[in-house]
Amino acid sequence: MGMGHGWAPGVLAGGILLLVVGVGWRLARLPLPQKLAWGQGILLGLPWAVWLGAVLLGRRVNVTLILGLVVATQLGYVGLGWWQRRLSTPPAVVEVSPPAAVLSLPALQELFGWEHFFVTALRPYRGGAIVSGNWRGGQPAQVHQVLTEKLCSRWGERYRLFLVADPQQRPTLVILPREEVDTDKLPVWWLGLSGGLLALTLVTAGQIAPGWGWWLGLVLLAHEGGHGWQARRYGVRLWWPLWLPTPELGTLGAVTRFATAVPHRTALWDIAMAGLLAGGGTSLLLLLVGLGLSPAAVGVPVEPQWLQTSWLVETVARWVLGAQLAAPLVRLHPLVTVGWAGLVVTALQSLPVGSLDGGRLVQAVYGESVLRAATLVGLVVLLIWGLRQPWLSWGMLALIVLVLLHRRPERPNLDDITEPNDLRAFLTLGWLLLALLVLLPWQAG
Repeated sequence: MGMGHGWAPGVLAGGILLLVVGVGWRLARLPLPQKLAWGQGILLGLPWAVWLGAVLLGRRVNVTLILGLVVATQLGYVGLGWWQRRLSTPPAVVEVSPPAAVLSLPALQELFGWEHFFVTALRPYRGGAIVSGNWRGGQPAQVHQVLTEKLCSRWGERYRLFLVADPQQRPTLVILPREEVDTDKLPVWWLGLSGGLLALTLVTAGQIAPGWGWWLGLVLLAHEGGHGWQARRYGVRLWWPLWLPTPELGTLGAVTRFATAVPHRTALWDIAMAGLLAGGGTSLLLLLVGLGLSPAAVGVPVEPQWLQTSWLVETVARWVLGAQLAAPLVRLHPLVTVGWAGLVVTALQSLPVGSLDGGRLVQAVYGESVLRAATLVGLVVLLIWGLRQPWLSWGMLALIVLVLLHRRPERPNLDDITEPNDLRAFLTLGWLLLALLVLLPWQAG
């Protein structure tokens, strides 16, 4: 079930070329302050890129060199930040922009009235305002709808209204210009980067089970299709996904961002869970089909212990193959590898970390503060799982990249106070348990 890496230099060269073209296209169109911000991001990722290149090329990683590069890039990060701050506009100038002047305290008091939310204070913020007031009662979802309709009646689609909880858990309104929240059109470079990464991902997926690894693309299609199905249901637009290729698993899934605001926490939960259910269900189906075709089909003879890297995979294999697993070698159809990889990728996306799908589930049900605590637990599980893998260097590097890309929680929903129902809370815990059963190894006896 293993594979060689003779193709790795070609994939590395293609990835570097794609990255250079995409970043160059983007930087050429940005003003200097945003170029400096991009430079900071590139400096943060440079040590990991050097490590990744060394592993791909089969070279030994010089720890001293990597540490020195980390120190140098951090100094460069601080320097670019100092330069960017000198170029930035003073906050006082930003806060008195025309939109903030339109959203005056008397205007909002007159517009919102006193029945649901009486406005008592207004602070300019990012072209809009943070609005404090006295909560007059009613369900948060109903109040948010009423206030949103009033805001639209005065200014149309110019603003988006968020109902959130302040640090003291009091309802607070945040009003932002629509262009601060929604992305009207995806940039061309993003579409090109998405397509290029998809091509690289199909190459790496094809290597995990020659002739059959392409079926992993079906898992990815199902996962993203599930997200898209529920996003359309709630009127939410998504960015094109950025795929994450990796040799041992073929892929780690994709980074999928919201192009528009999510209306409420239930919608956030449904969008995240739909992708996990679709991708996980497709992976399980491929695993079952592969086990059903084993060992009669022409497959790869492996030691049964290979299946024990995952408790769930071993359990399903024992149910389908039974006594055949007692033999020193068992012949497994390549689809078993594809199904196993799909389940692991889905489980990793289910970790309650940042804006991973699992993080979105926890944030939707329990809120951002619980998610931050759950992130620590998820990282511990991630570390334990990574240390048990025979491909530690590759796997942990890829997982570090995944966590870095999803390290922050999802931005608040328009109605960020109304919680999903108890059924979704119950299903969240059940799904996180299933993810653990995929990642934790089988323990005999």
